[in-house]
Amino acid sequence: MSNKQNKLLDIFVGVVLLDYQERIYLIKEADKNKIGKNRWNLPGGSVDGEEGLVEAVLRETKEETGYDCKITSLLGCYMGKKNDNSWLYVVFQGRLIKKVDKVIDKDIKVGKWFEKNEFLHLGSDEIVHPDMQLVYNTACEEKGLPIENVKSINYDLQ
Repeated sequence: MSNKQNKLLDIFVGVVLLDYQERIYLIKEADKNKIGKNRWNLPGGSVDGEEGLVEAVLRETKEETGYDCKITSLLGCYMGKKNDNSWLYVVFQGRLIKKVDKVIDKDIKVGKWFEKNEFLHLGSDEIVHPDMQLVYNTACEEKGLPIENVKSINYDLQ
């Protein structure tokens, strides 16, 4: 048995937000954790309290983009680590419904819609991680796991 202290795993969500033209919306944000390094990233953030994954990604999308969207599929799940911090990052596909508000997250510097060709030609020095292009292609090809397969289970109620 390890002497390391057990720590709860932080959970973050991200969204590949697409419009009807298959454009993707990306953000640049304040870099509290020194991961973004002024590169384009997917909108997203932490799962708060007892919030579900889909609830969290809908909230984060609205806060960071001002857009309402419909979450349609699960695109990827990643383990992240930096120094002593570890986290789970879950990426969803979102389809734009409408602009409803201004961006309310003060850490967002800029947001932009990218055409497919423009986004796929961004270099690894311009995006947070090259797998952003992988999950984008998965979304455009409609190959994600149907959102109905993403569930919260409360074993206290069973």
